[in-house]
Amino acid sequence: MRGKPKGHTTIIKRSSRKSHDAVHGGAWKVAFADFTLAMMALFMVLWIMGSVTEEERKEVVSLLNGESIFDGHSITPVTQPDGSGGQTSVLAGKPESAEHDDSAIKKDLEALKELSAAAAKSENLKDVNLRSEQEIEDLARVIMKITSAYDAQSNLQIEIVPQGLRILVQDDQKREMFQRSSAVLTPFFKRLLGEFAGALNSIDNKIIITGHTDATRFRDQELYNNWNLSGERAMQARKVLTKGGLEAGKILQVSGMADQMLLDPAHPLSSANRRIEIMVLTHSASESLYQFFGQHGEKIIKPLAEKITQAAPARSH
Repeated sequence: MRGKPKGHTTIIKRSSRKSHDAVHGGAWKVAFADFTLAMMALFMVLWIMGSVTEEERKEVVSLLNGESIFDGHSITPVTQPDGSGGQTSVLAGKPESAEHDDSAIKKDLEALKELSAAAAKSENLKDVNLRSEQEIEDLARVIMKITSAYDAQSNLQIEIVPQGLRILVQDDQKREMFQRSSAVLTPFFKRLLGEFAGALNSIDNKIIITGHTDATRFRDQELYNNWNLSGERAMQARKVLTKGGLEAGKILQVSGMADQMLLDPAHPLSSANRRIEIMVLTHSASESLYQFFGQHGEKIIKPLAEKITQAAPARSH
């Protein structure tokens, strides 16, 4: 400055403070929230998978894919080791190897219906019985195809007997047909019986459904026992079959036999004893039942009292 001695001049430079928002902002909170949400979703999926049974998971997969044995759609099979190094499909639907069986099963069912309708027009009792035997053999082949498509050979036994076709649907080590000590069908067997309904409905033979249990006893036999359980299981099978398309009039009898007819008597608690039996009767076998019980109240066989009454006057003469 003019007129003043020269000295040291201090210059103060002011600048705006830099923002630290980029370092200490909220972006990390969003990332952390996304991570937490993903982990919660993962734990929920794991919890759901652990809380439901294997068969229920299969049923969910089948329903999501809309799979049916008579549809042209296939689903990815769930596999498990078969004990020999390979893998066996245990999905509640058909395996990939059976994708092409649909059209063959449809053709067999259509042929059965046409044969039954055409042959029923004019024939005597002998022809009816012969036709019935042929239809039952054809029905057995169709049932086996359905069983193979569901990979359920270990759960089914088929036997042609003089009275008709005997179909045994039972538990095995992989699958239980009913929840233990209850009459609630598991999803796999509900679908399997539903598919059987169309085949059973293709012929005009009558059907008997019987429930069986193993020898396990309930604690309070007066309150609930194996007679109750086997009867309720047979009724549940009837309900699933009729819901699947079987005409209710084709079912002639539904009954429970408790543990009186063990399939494996050497092992009374074996899973083989827990089963449903479907008997497709020949026409002769149906007539025998009608004669035993009477058809719609009509006395097919005269009661013993009537026979004695009619025989008494004849002897007096």
